[in-house]
Amino acid sequence: MAENFNMYMIKGYRNEEDAKVIEEILKNIDGIIKFKVEKSFGAVELTFDDEKTSREEISEKLKTKGFELKY
Repeated sequence: MAENFNMYMIKGYRNEEDAKVIEEILKNIDGIIKFKVEKSFGAVELTFDDEKTSREEISEKLKTKGFELKY
């Protein structure tokens, strides 16, 4: 397992309701080990297994609800 940790800004983030939607999406992605949505400035700390998922795949899932990881 290759753990990858980084912080990403979230394009499209506006408020705490958005944070709830983002959290629901991230909870359902296989390979995400842990995450924390930084609500005060619209970012997410992500730790994921890059053998199971990728930042591109995570960003694609977020795009389905109007969000995108900025890196």
